[in-house]
Amino acid sequence: MKQISQFFTVYWIVYFPTCIAFNDLPGLSSVDEMMTVVLMLYTYVKKGNSFVNNKPWREFHAFLFILAFYVIYSYFMRVNVFGAVELEIVQQIRPYSVIYCTWILNPRFSDRQKKLMLASMIVTLASWIVLHPESRLDEKAEFPVLGQLAICTGMSYYLFTDESSLNKRIALLLVLTGMIAPKFKFMGEVVCFIAVFFMLRRHLKINSPVTLFWLIFLVIGVIAVTWTRFDGYYVTGWNDDELARPKTYRTSLLILRDYFPLGPGMGTFATLGAWRYYSPLYYKYNLNTVWGLDEAGGFICDAFYPTLSQYGVVGVWLFCVFWKRRLKSIYSIYDMKYYRVALMAFFCLAIEQTADSSYLSGKGMGFFMLLGLCMNANLNSGKSMSVHNNIPGCRESSNKNTEI
Repeated sequence: MKQISQFFTVYWIVYFPTCIAFNDLPGLSSVDEMMTVVLMLYTYVKKGNSFVNNKPWREFHAFLFILAFYVIYSYFMRVNVFGAVELEIVQQIRPYSVIYCTWILNPRFSDRQKKLMLASMIVTLASWIVLHPESRLDEKAEFPVLGQLAICTGMSYYLFTDESSLNKRIALLLVLTGMIAPKFKFMGEVVCFIAVFFMLRRHLKINSPVTLFWLIFLVIGVIAVTWTRFDGYYVTGWNDDELARPKTYRTSLLILRDYFPLGPGMGTFATLGAWRYYSPLYYKYNLNTVWGLDEAGGFICDAFYPTLSQYGVVGVWLFCVFWKRRLKSIYSIYDMKYYRVALMAFFCLAIEQTADSSYLSGKGMGFFMLLGLCMNANLNSGKSMSVHNNIPGCRESSNKNTEI
Protein backbone atom coordinates (compact mmCIF):
# COMPACT_ATOMS: atom_id res chain seq x y z
CA MET A 1 0.00 0.00 0.00
CA LYS A 2 2.85 2.37 0.86
CA GLN A 3 4.52 1.81 -2.52
CA ILE A 4 1.28 2.52 -4.37
CA SER A 5 0.64 5.77 -2.51
CA GLN A 6 4.26 6.87 -3.08
CA PHE A 7 4.01 6.07 -6.79
CA PHE A 8 0.75 7.95 -7.16
CA THR A 9 2.02 10.95 -5.19
CA VAL A 10 4.92 11.35 -7.59
CA TYR A 11 2.60 10.68 -10.53
CA TRP A 12 0.21 13.40 -9.34
CA ILE A 13 2.99 15.94 -8.77
CA VAL A 14 4.44 15.35 -12.25
CA TYR A 15 1.06 15.35 -14.00
CA PHE A 16 -0.31 18.84 -13.34
CA PRO A 17 2.60 20.99 -14.55
CA THR A 18 3.55 18.78 -17.49
CA CYS A 19 0.18 17.61 -18.82
CA ILE A 20 -2.00 20.67 -18.17
CA ALA A 21 -0.12 23.86 -17.33
CA PHE A 22 2.92 23.73 -19.58
CA ASN A 23 2.12 20.93 -22.02
CA ASP A 24 2.74 23.31 -24.94
CA LEU A 25 6.44 23.67 -24.06
CA PRO A 26 9.00 21.82 -26.24
CA GLY A 27 9.52 18.24 -25.12
CA LEU A 28 6.35 18.00 -23.04
CA SER A 29 3.78 17.31 -25.75
CA SER A 30 4.08 13.54 -25.35
CA VAL A 31 4.35 13.38 -21.57
CA ASP A 32 0.67 12.49 -21.14
CA GLU A 33 1.06 9.46 -23.45
CA MET A 34 4.11 8.28 -21.54
CA MET A 35 2.36 8.75 -18.20
CA THR A 36 -0.63 6.73 -19.42
CA VAL A 37 1.65 3.84 -20.40
CA VAL A 38 3.52 4.02 -17.08
CA LEU A 39 0.24 3.98 -15.13
CA MET A 40 -1.06 0.96 -17.04
CA LEU A 41 2.19 -0.98 -16.65
CA TYR A 42 2.39 -0.23 -12.93
CA THR A 43 -1.22 -1.31 -12.48
CA TYR A 44 -0.55 -4.66 -14.15
CA VAL A 45 2.56 -5.13 -12.01
CA LYS A 46 0.38 -4.69 -8.92
CA LYS A 47 -2.36 -7.00 -10.17
CA GLY A 48 -3.43 -9.40 -7.44
CA ASN A 49 -1.88 -7.28 -4.67
CA SER A 50 -3.94 -7.45 -1.50
CA PHE A 51 -4.09 -3.66 -1.22
CA VAL A 52 -5.58 -2.97 -4.65
CA ASN A 53 -9.23 -3.05 -5.68
CA ASN A 54 -9.51 -6.02 -8.05
CA LYS A 55 -13.22 -5.52 -8.76
CA PRO A 56 -12.78 -3.17 -11.79
CA TRP A 57 -10.47 -5.55 -13.69
CA ARG A 58 -13.28 -7.30 -15.56
CA GLU A 59 -14.78 -4.04 -16.80
CA PHE A 60 -11.33 -2.69 -17.70
CA HIS A 61 -10.61 -5.77 -19.80
CA ALA A 62 -14.03 -5.47 -21.45
CA PHE A 63 -13.11 -1.91 -22.46
CA LEU A 64 -9.78 -3.09 -23.92
CA PHE A 65 -11.62 -5.80 -25.87
CA ILE A 66 -14.11 -3.29 -27.30
CA LEU A 67 -11.25 -0.98 -28.27
CA ALA A 68 -9.44 -3.86 -29.99
CA PHE A 69 -12.63 -4.73 -31.88
CA TYR A 70 -12.97 -1.17 -33.20
CA VAL A 71 -9.30 -1.14 -34.23
CA ILE A 72 -9.87 -4.25 -36.36
CA TYR A 73 -13.18 -2.87 -37.65
CA SER A 74 -11.52 0.42 -38.62
CA TYR A 75 -8.76 -1.42 -40.45
CA PHE A 76 -11.27 -3.26 -42.64
CA MET A 77 -13.49 -0.19 -43.16
CA ARG A 78 -10.47 1.82 -44.42
CA VAL A 79 -12.33 5.13 -44.31
CA ASN A 80 -9.08 6.78 -43.23
CA VAL A 81 -5.45 5.62 -43.23
CA PHE A 82 -4.26 3.37 -40.41
CA GLY A 83 -2.02 6.15 -39.06
CA ALA A 84 -5.18 7.98 -38.01
CA VAL A 85 -6.40 4.83 -36.25
CA GLU A 86 -3.10 4.46 -34.37
CA LEU A 87 -3.34 8.06 -33.17
CA GLU A 88 -6.95 7.46 -32.10
CA ILE A 89 -5.94 4.37 -30.09
CA VAL A 90 -3.62 6.52 -27.97
CA GLN A 91 -6.34 9.10 -27.37
CA GLN A 92 -9.16 6.69 -26.60
CA ILE A 93 -7.21 4.48 -24.23
CA ARG A 94 -6.05 7.42 -22.08
CA PRO A 95 -9.18 8.55 -20.17
CA TYR A 96 -10.58 5.08 -19.54
CA SER A 97 -7.27 3.52 -18.50
CA VAL A 98 -6.65 6.44 -16.10
CA ILE A 99 -9.97 6.00 -14.31
CA TYR A 100 -9.75 2.20 -14.21
CA CYS A 101 -6.11 2.12 -13.10
CA THR A 102 -6.66 4.72 -10.38
CA TRP A 103 -9.73 2.80 -9.25
CA ILE A 104 -7.78 -0.47 -9.19
CA LEU A 105 -4.61 0.86 -7.51
CA ASN A 106 -6.70 2.52 -4.80
CA PRO A 107 -3.98 4.84 -3.45
CA ARG A 108 -4.48 5.89 0.18
CA PHE A 109 -2.43 8.99 0.86
CA SER A 110 -0.87 10.10 4.11
CA ASP A 111 -1.41 13.67 5.32
CA ARG A 112 2.13 14.53 4.23
CA GLN A 113 1.52 13.18 0.72
CA LYS A 114 -1.72 15.15 0.43
CA LYS A 115 0.11 18.33 1.43
CA LEU A 116 2.84 17.67 -1.14
CA MET A 117 0.30 17.12 -3.92
CA LEU A 118 -1.69 20.22 -3.00
CA ALA A 119 1.46 22.34 -2.75
CA SER A 120 2.55 21.24 -6.23
CA MET A 121 -0.86 22.09 -7.67
CA ILE A 122 -1.04 25.52 -6.03
CA VAL A 123 2.50 26.37 -7.11
CA THR A 124 1.69 25.22 -10.65
CA LEU A 125 -1.47 27.34 -10.73
CA ALA A 126 0.33 30.42 -9.38
CA SER A 127 3.26 29.89 -11.77
CA TRP A 128 0.97 29.74 -14.77
CA ILE A 129 -0.72 33.03 -13.80
CA VAL A 130 2.64 34.77 -13.22
CA LEU A 131 4.11 33.49 -16.52
CA HIS A 132 1.04 34.55 -18.53
CA PRO A 133 0.62 38.28 -17.85
CA GLU A 134 -1.67 38.60 -20.88
CA SER A 135 -4.30 36.65 -18.96
CA ARG A 136 -4.43 39.47 -16.41
CA LEU A 137 -4.05 42.44 -18.72
CA ASP A 138 -6.41 41.56 -21.57
CA GLU A 139 -10.05 41.76 -20.47
CA LYS A 140 -11.13 39.65 -23.46
CA ALA A 141 -8.54 36.93 -22.90
CA GLU A 142 -9.78 33.35 -22.56
CA PHE A 143 -7.52 30.53 -21.41
CA PRO A 144 -9.04 27.06 -21.02
CA VAL A 145 -5.85 25.78 -19.36
CA LEU A 146 -6.26 28.24 -16.48
CA GLY A 147 -9.81 27.12 -15.84
CA GLN A 148 -8.85 23.44 -15.85
CA LEU A 149 -5.97 24.09 -13.45
CA ALA A 150 -8.16 26.16 -11.14
CA ILE A 151 -11.11 23.76 -10.96
CA CYS A 152 -8.88 20.68 -10.41
CA THR A 153 -6.88 22.48 -7.73
CA GLY A 154 -10.03 23.61 -5.91
CA MET A 155 -11.59 20.16 -6.03
CA SER A 156 -8.37 18.52 -4.81
CA TYR A 157 -7.98 21.03 -1.98
CA TYR A 158 -11.48 20.24 -0.77
CA LEU A 159 -10.86 16.48 -1.04
CA PHE A 160 -7.45 16.45 0.67
CA THR A 161 -8.23 18.75 3.60
CA ASP A 162 -10.48 18.49 6.62
CA GLU A 163 -14.18 19.18 6.15
CA SER A 164 -14.77 22.77 7.29
CA SER A 165 -16.40 25.98 6.08
CA LEU A 166 -12.98 27.64 5.88
CA ASN A 167 -11.53 24.93 3.65
CA LYS A 168 -14.59 25.11 1.41
CA ARG A 169 -14.05 28.85 1.00
CA ILE A 170 -10.35 28.38 0.26
CA ALA A 171 -11.25 25.75 -2.36
CA LEU A 172 -13.68 28.21 -3.94
CA LEU A 173 -11.02 30.97 -3.97
CA LEU A 174 -8.65 28.60 -5.79
CA VAL A 175 -11.37 27.84 -8.34
CA LEU A 176 -12.14 31.54 -8.82
CA THR A 177 -8.56 32.23 -9.96
CA GLY A 178 -9.79 30.80 -13.24
CA MET A 179 -12.04 33.84 -13.58
CA ILE A 180 -8.97 35.95 -14.38
CA ALA A 181 -9.35 34.85 -18.00
CA PRO A 182 -12.39 32.55 -18.13
CA LYS A 183 -13.83 30.51 -20.94
CA PHE A 184 -17.61 30.49 -20.97
CA LYS A 185 -17.79 26.80 -20.11
CA PHE A 186 -15.58 27.41 -17.06
CA MET A 187 -18.12 29.95 -15.81
CA GLY A 188 -20.72 27.18 -15.98
CA GLU A 189 -18.40 24.93 -13.97
CA VAL A 190 -18.10 27.63 -11.29
CA VAL A 191 -21.90 27.63 -10.99
CA CYS A 192 -21.81 23.84 -10.57
CA PHE A 193 -19.01 24.08 -8.00
CA ILE A 194 -20.98 26.51 -5.84
CA ALA A 195 -24.13 24.41 -6.15
CA VAL A 196 -22.44 21.08 -5.36
CA PHE A 197 -20.10 22.20 -2.58
CA PHE A 198 -22.23 24.85 -0.89
CA MET A 199 -25.86 23.95 -1.62
CA LEU A 200 -25.92 20.14 -1.88
CA ARG A 201 -26.54 18.81 1.65
CA ARG A 202 -27.57 15.23 0.96
CA HIS A 203 -27.37 12.54 -1.69
CA LEU A 204 -29.56 13.13 -4.70
CA LYS A 205 -32.58 10.86 -5.12
CA ILE A 206 -33.23 10.41 -8.83
CA ASN A 207 -36.98 9.92 -8.47
CA SER A 208 -37.38 12.89 -6.13
CA PRO A 209 -39.14 16.12 -7.27
CA VAL A 210 -36.67 18.05 -5.10
CA THR A 211 -33.74 16.54 -7.01
CA LEU A 212 -35.41 17.29 -10.33
CA PHE A 213 -35.97 20.91 -9.30
CA TRP A 214 -32.34 21.18 -8.12
CA LEU A 215 -30.99 19.83 -11.42
CA ILE A 216 -33.27 22.10 -13.49
CA PHE A 217 -32.14 25.07 -11.41
CA LEU A 218 -28.51 24.05 -11.96
CA VAL A 219 -28.94 23.69 -15.74
CA ILE A 220 -30.67 27.08 -15.95
CA GLY A 221 -27.83 28.64 -13.96
CA VAL A 222 -25.16 27.12 -16.22
CA ILE A 223 -26.95 28.20 -19.41
CA ALA A 224 -27.55 31.70 -18.00
CA VAL A 225 -23.85 32.42 -17.39
CA THR A 226 -22.81 30.87 -20.72
CA TRP A 227 -25.75 32.17 -22.77
CA THR A 228 -23.77 34.36 -25.18
CA ARG A 229 -21.66 31.46 -26.42
CA PHE A 230 -24.41 28.86 -25.99
CA ASP A 231 -26.82 30.90 -28.09
CA GLY A 232 -24.18 31.68 -30.70
CA TYR A 233 -23.40 28.02 -31.31
CA TYR A 234 -26.42 25.96 -30.33
CA VAL A 235 -29.49 28.19 -30.75
CA THR A 236 -29.36 31.06 -33.25
CA GLY A 237 -26.14 29.77 -34.77
CA TRP A 238 -27.13 26.11 -35.02
CA ASN A 239 -28.00 26.21 -38.73
CA ASP A 240 -25.17 28.53 -39.76
CA ASP A 241 -23.12 26.61 -42.32
CA GLU A 242 -20.16 28.92 -41.79
CA LEU A 243 -19.72 28.09 -38.11
CA ALA A 244 -17.44 25.10 -37.58
CA ARG A 245 -18.71 23.80 -34.25
CA PRO A 246 -22.47 23.64 -35.05
CA LYS A 247 -21.59 22.18 -38.45
CA THR A 248 -19.54 19.48 -36.73
CA TYR A 249 -22.42 18.53 -34.44
CA ARG A 250 -24.94 18.40 -37.30
CA THR A 251 -22.64 16.33 -39.47
CA SER A 252 -22.07 13.85 -36.65
CA LEU A 253 -25.79 13.06 -36.74
CA LEU A 254 -25.57 12.40 -40.48
CA ILE A 255 -22.62 10.08 -39.92
CA LEU A 256 -24.58 8.10 -37.35
CA ARG A 257 -27.32 7.65 -39.96
CA ASP A 258 -25.05 6.88 -42.91
CA TYR A 259 -22.71 4.47 -41.10
CA PHE A 260 -25.25 2.54 -39.05
CA PRO A 261 -24.67 0.79 -36.68
CA LEU A 262 -20.88 0.73 -36.01
CA GLY A 263 -19.83 4.04 -37.57
CA PRO A 264 -17.02 4.80 -40.04
CA GLY A 265 -14.30 3.76 -37.61
CA MET A 266 -11.53 5.32 -35.58
CA GLY A 267 -9.69 8.45 -36.68
CA THR A 268 -12.36 9.51 -39.15
CA PHE A 269 -14.17 12.46 -37.56
CA ALA A 270 -13.61 15.31 -35.07
CA THR A 271 -10.41 13.89 -33.59
CA LEU A 272 -6.69 14.58 -33.83
CA GLY A 273 -6.28 11.61 -36.16
CA ALA A 274 -8.95 13.00 -38.50
CA TRP A 275 -7.02 16.28 -38.58
CA ARG A 276 -3.44 15.00 -38.87
CA TYR A 277 -4.49 12.53 -41.55
CA TYR A 278 -7.23 14.65 -43.05
CA SER A 279 -10.27 12.40 -43.15
CA PRO A 280 -12.11 11.77 -46.44
CA LEU A 281 -15.36 12.36 -44.55
CA TYR A 282 -14.64 16.11 -44.57
CA TYR A 283 -14.83 16.03 -48.38
CA LYS A 284 -17.82 13.71 -48.42
CA TYR A 285 -19.88 16.07 -46.23
CA ASN A 286 -18.45 19.26 -47.80
CA LEU A 287 -16.76 20.32 -44.59
CA ASN A 288 -13.49 21.09 -46.35
CA THR A 289 -14.96 24.44 -47.45
CA VAL A 290 -15.79 25.54 -43.88
CA TRP A 291 -13.18 27.70 -42.18
CA GLY A 292 -11.62 25.75 -39.33
CA LEU A 293 -12.67 22.42 -40.80
CA ASP A 294 -10.50 22.60 -43.89
CA GLU A 295 -7.09 20.91 -44.08
CA ALA A 296 -5.54 23.77 -42.11
CA GLY A 297 -7.79 22.69 -39.25
CA GLY A 298 -8.15 24.59 -36.03
CA PHE A 299 -11.64 23.45 -35.12
CA ILE A 300 -11.62 19.83 -36.29
CA CYS A 301 -11.01 18.36 -32.82
CA ASP A 302 -12.78 21.17 -30.97
CA ALA A 303 -15.53 19.22 -29.19
CA PHE A 304 -15.70 15.70 -27.80
CA TYR A 305 -19.30 14.61 -28.32
CA PRO A 306 -19.18 14.60 -32.16
CA THR A 307 -16.28 12.11 -31.99
CA LEU A 308 -18.75 9.45 -30.81
CA SER A 309 -20.18 9.31 -34.34
CA GLN A 310 -17.02 7.41 -35.38
CA TYR A 311 -18.34 4.45 -33.40
CA GLY A 312 -21.93 4.56 -34.61
CA VAL A 313 -25.04 4.15 -32.51
CA VAL A 314 -23.41 1.11 -30.88
CA GLY A 315 -20.54 3.28 -29.70
CA VAL A 316 -22.92 5.95 -28.41
CA TRP A 317 -24.81 3.26 -26.52
CA LEU A 318 -21.57 1.89 -25.02
CA PHE A 319 -20.55 5.41 -23.98
CA CYS A 320 -23.91 5.86 -22.21
CA VAL A 321 -23.56 2.47 -20.51
CA PHE A 322 -20.11 3.44 -19.22
CA TRP A 323 -21.36 6.68 -17.70
CA LYS A 324 -24.53 5.08 -16.35
CA ARG A 325 -22.30 2.68 -14.44
CA ARG A 326 -20.09 5.53 -13.22
CA LEU A 327 -23.11 7.52 -12.04
CA LYS A 328 -24.36 4.46 -10.19
CA SER A 329 -20.95 4.24 -8.50
CA ILE A 330 -21.04 7.95 -7.65
CA TYR A 331 -24.54 7.72 -6.18
CA SER A 332 -23.42 4.85 -3.95
CA ILE A 333 -20.59 6.85 -2.31
CA TYR A 334 -21.44 7.15 1.37
CA ASP A 335 -19.09 10.01 2.36
CA MET A 336 -20.50 13.37 1.22
CA LYS A 337 -17.02 14.80 0.65
CA TYR A 338 -16.13 12.11 -1.91
CA TYR A 339 -19.66 12.18 -3.31
CA ARG A 340 -19.43 15.92 -4.02
CA VAL A 341 -16.01 15.69 -5.67
CA ALA A 342 -17.05 12.74 -7.86
CA LEU A 343 -20.27 14.48 -8.90
CA MET A 344 -18.37 17.67 -9.65
CA ALA A 345 -15.83 15.79 -11.77
CA PHE A 346 -18.72 14.35 -13.78
CA PHE A 347 -20.27 17.80 -14.27
CA CYS A 348 -16.91 19.24 -15.38
CA LEU A 349 -16.44 16.52 -17.98
CA ALA A 350 -20.02 16.91 -19.20
CA ILE A 351 -19.69 20.69 -19.62
CA GLU A 352 -16.09 20.83 -20.91
CA GLN A 353 -16.68 18.44 -23.77
CA THR A 354 -19.45 20.50 -25.39
CA ALA A 355 -16.72 22.77 -26.73
CA ASP A 356 -13.43 21.04 -25.96
CA SER A 357 -11.67 17.74 -26.56
CA SER A 358 -9.72 17.54 -23.28
CA TYR A 359 -11.64 14.30 -22.57
CA LEU A 360 -9.19 12.61 -24.94
CA SER A 361 -6.08 14.59 -23.98
CA GLY A 362 -3.81 14.88 -20.98
CA LYS A 363 -5.79 17.87 -19.72
CA GLY A 364 -8.75 15.64 -18.84
CA MET A 365 -6.75 13.06 -16.90
CA GLY A 366 -7.11 14.99 -13.63
CA PHE A 367 -10.90 14.63 -13.61
CA PHE A 368 -10.64 10.89 -14.25
CA MET A 369 -8.05 10.44 -11.50
CA LEU A 370 -10.29 12.26 -9.02
CA LEU A 371 -13.21 10.05 -10.06
CA GLY A 372 -11.12 6.91 -9.59
CA LEU A 373 -10.04 8.03 -6.12
CA CYS A 374 -13.61 8.81 -5.05
CA MET A 375 -15.04 5.50 -6.23
CA ASN A 376 -12.93 3.71 -3.61
CA ALA A 377 -14.37 5.77 -0.74
CA ASN A 378 -16.78 3.06 0.43
CA LEU A 379 -14.15 0.32 0.19
CA ASN A 380 -11.66 2.27 2.29
CA SER A 381 -14.21 3.29 4.91
CA GLY A 382 -15.86 -0.12 5.12
CA LYS A 383 -19.25 1.49 4.57
CA SER A 384 -21.85 1.04 1.85
CA MET A 385 -25.17 2.54 0.99
CA SER A 386 -28.40 0.64 0.76
CA VAL A 387 -30.91 0.52 -2.03
CA HIS A 388 -33.40 3.37 -1.80
CA ASN A 389 -36.56 3.52 -3.86
CA ASN A 390 -35.17 0.73 -6.09
CA ILE A 391 -32.29 2.98 -7.16
CA PRO A 392 -29.00 1.47 -5.91
CA GLY A 393 -27.01 3.88 -3.77
CA CYS A 394 -29.52 6.74 -3.80
CA ARG A 395 -30.46 7.66 -0.27
CA GLU A 396 -29.73 10.41 2.17
CA SER A 397 -26.54 10.22 4.18
CA SER A 398 -26.99 9.19 7.77
CA ASN A 399 -24.51 11.87 8.86
CA LYS A 400 -26.53 14.63 10.48
CA ASN A 401 -24.16 17.25 9.09
CA THR A 402 -25.27 16.39 5.58
CA GLU A 403 -28.95 16.99 6.12
CA ILE A 404 -30.65 20.00 4.48
